[in-house]
Amino acid sequence: MEGSIEAQKAISGLSMASSASSEQEAVSKNALKKALKNKQRDEERRRKEEEIEKKAAVMQSSRVQRTLLADDEDMDPTQYFENRQKVLAAQKTAGTNPYPHKFYTSMSIPEFVKEYGVLEDGDHCEDVEVSLAGRIMNKRSSSAKLFFYDLHGDGAKVQVMADA
Repeated sequence: MEGSIEAQKAISGLSMASSASSEQEAVSKNALKKALKNKQRDEERRRKEEEIEKKAAVMQSSRVQRTLLADDEDMDPTQYFENRQKVLAAQKTAGTNPYPHKFYTSMSIPEFVKEYGVLEDGDHCEDVEVSLAGRIMNKRSSSAKLFFYDLHGDGAKVQVMADA
């Protein structure tokens, strides 16, 4: 609204100026309107570019803040390897062995499926602690804090829901 009022004032000012100096310049009223529209369009384009640059800066800072787990899917193999090496070095300096000699399991995956397969969807056994061993074949992220893993072993599969 404010821009249109300014545009009208500018056009009326230009038309008066053009009538006074019509002998010096042969610029039509339409040409003046077109020049004013181009100027407004350029100003709007400049504002949009500034907004895009601000959004890009915000996206870059948020990308840095995301966890390594969320970034794994977006990385090329060399970046993934370097980040994995950093995580392993940090675990070693913290005093934990990232690759322990022995991992104790309480049951196999087929036993787990047989014992807990009777649970209905949404049921939880929070007082039970089970340790399983297998190969993670698929990792999916549902959100920034919710991940799903497919754990395969001994011819059976379990889906693990990991919630931060």
